[in-house]
Amino acid sequence: MDFLNEFGKRFSNVARSVSEKSKEGAELSRLNGEVKAAEAALEQLYARYGRLCYARCAGGGDPEAIEALEVRIRAARLQLDEAVERRDAAREFKRCQGCGAVHPKEAKFCSACGKRLPDELPKPEPVAVGAYCPACGALREGDEPRCPVCGAYYDAEPEAPALPAEPAPMADAPDVEEPDDALE
Repeated sequence: MDFLNEFGKRFSNVARSVSEKSKEGAELSRLNGEVKAAEAALEQLYARYGRLCYARCAGGGDPEAIEALEVRIRAARLQLDEAVERRDAAREFKRCQGCGAVHPKEAKFCSACGKRLPDELPKPEPVAVGAYCPACGALREGDEPRCPVCGAYYDAEPEAPALPAEPAPMADAPDVEEPDDALE
């Protein structure tokens, strides 16, 4: 009986370990997807920026649109950097502050540039829902309801104002009688 109890405990431990690893794998997959989506969004912004700059050099283009796109690119880069940091922390990797190389958590020095790596892994800060504009990706600062870059609402679009009630008849308007044959 002792053998069966020991076997049951080991089996439970293995099952718990497999469950934890699968949760970690799912979280890493989600974080990798978040990084890929942020990279794709940034690439689209870069392509659009290139077209706008080319149009500007060719004698057209709107300099205000270029400036607005530069703000969106900076916000998208911040969003990507934060996603990479969260992924690295979940993978328990360290990133060299000198050259950006990635190393296992046990490493003390960067193998690429030789700089000393931080002793502790950075703790990822949770990003609040609505911290970025859903339309343009700009970082939300303060409690404004709308994005200062594109004007979109951070949260759900507010309801449209109700239509005014039917206007009251004008006092100086003459009463018009309809002919009797129009009713038939």
